[in-house]
Parts: sequence; C-alpha cells; structure tokens
Amino acid sequence: MNESDTPLLTVEGLRVEYPQGRGKVFKALKGVNLTIGRGETVGLVGESGSGKTTIGRVILGQTPATAGRLIFDGEDITHASRERRRMLGREIQVVFQDPVGSLNPARTIGDTLAEPLMAAGNRNRTEIRDRVADILLRVGMPVDTALRFPTQFSGGQRQRIAIARAVINRPRLVVCDEPVSALDLSVQAQVLNLLNELQRSMHLSLLFISHDLTVVRHVSRRTVVLLHGEIVEQGDSAQIHEHPRHAYTRALLAAAPIPHPTLQRQRREEWRVARQAAAAI
Repeated sequence: MNESDTPLLTVEGLRVEYPQGRGKVFKALKGVNLTIGRGETVGLVGESGSGKTTIGRVILGQTPATAGRLIFDGEDITHASRERRRMLGREIQVVFQDPVGSLNPARTIGDTLAEPLMAAGNRNRTEIRDRVADILLRVGMPVDTALRFPTQFSGGQRQRIAIARAVINRPRLVVCDEPVSALDLSVQAQVLNLLNELQRSMHLSLLFISHDLTVVRHVSRRTVVLLHGEIVEQGDSAQIHEHPRHAYTRALLAAAPIPHPTLQRQRREEWRVARQAAAAI
C-alpha cells in the first residue's frame, strides 16, 4: 500500500470518561472510530454535548484518552510526551470558534504570526517578515495588517488572521472547532471559501467540527454525525445531506435556518418531529 493510500489520522475505539463522584462516570466518548485522509476534509457534526469538541481536544493533546488509540502518520500519539506534543504542534494545528479570544490584544498581528515560525527554529528576520506577508495575502489581508493590533479588525478579519497563524508553518492537519459559528452568514461563506482554497492549495487535512450540517457540507467531502459520544451515521457529505438515514441526522438538517418565514415554520415543525424520533432511539 502506498503512503498516499493510508490515512493521515486514524482514531480507533476512542473513549473519554470523566469521574463524577460516588462511583459515577460520565462517558463523553464511547468507542469512536474515524479516519482522516491526506488532503481530506472530514466534517464532524453534532449538537452541544455530543462529544465532537472532545474528539478535537484529544487529537490536540488537550484531553487524555481513557481508552483507544490515535495513529498520526503511522505513529501512535495517544499518550505522547509533552515534548513530543510540542513538536507535533508544528504538524497539527487548530482554529478556534472565537477569533477574539484566540488573539493576544497586546501583540501586533506580525508578532503573533511570527511566533510559530520562531518556535519552529526560524530566527531569520527577513524570512519571517516575508513569510508573514505571504500568508496574510493568502488569507485576503493586506501586508500592513502585520503592524496593527487585533482590536482594529472585524470578527471575520480576525478569523482570517487566526487561520493564517494556524497554517503559516504548513501543518498537515488542522482541527477547525466551530470556526464560523460566531460570524455573520455572509462572512461565514467567505471564511468557508478561504478554508476550501487553503485546503486545496496547501494540501491540508481538515477536521471541521460544527453543529450545522449545511455548513459541513460546504467544506467536507465526508461527514461523521455524533450523538451522545457515538457515531450514528457517516459517509459522503452530499448523500448524508440529501438522504439522511438516521433520525438524529434528519433532526440536525431540520434545525438549520433558512431565509424564508413560511418555510422556516415548516422546517421547525419538521425539526420537532425529527427530534422526537431521535430522542426515542
């Protein structure tokens, strides 16, 4: 088998449990299995509390796995040391939901973008300046953005900057945790298109985490639906969006807003029925 045929990331039987006292345990993840191919975007969708963010945190090394394995490019990183995790930070990056909280307001954008380059060992000021200018242009921001501070930009612009920071070191995998949910609809589309373009041009693998199946379809070839810490449906994104098999997936689709009052009322009724069916499972 060629290297290109093997997944970049394999999640095997992932379980995460939290003790809650008196012998009780909360099972956040209950044996999740998924793969992310090289240069592939996988959408991970579910409501709040479904466990989707927990998966992202385990991949990033922020939450320990209770059981199961994470295989990244053939290496078991499930219980990687702190030093190894620091090195993996060059290859596995993250874009958070809140672009305001993810950028230090006291630092210029240039300093923020230079930090991962310097952490990777680059001390050449000219190379760093050129790389910062290049990545700003690639995310649709002017070069003089580097001289300014986060508070001088809109939410959408700050998210573009956050994406620039995530990809400036050319990582192999980027975990996108609800990266557009805090943005206006028109800005969402722009940021989604940017992620699509960067994924193609930089051959990135993306794990795109969202509660919105419509958004996930826009960026991912494959969709994984999570409910109460378990995968209930996965497959081709278009197929899942147009012909969902599971009641919970249908409920998620029915919950998506549409810009038409009459159709929106009909959609809400469909969501109520679908949600009842999903709860009965």
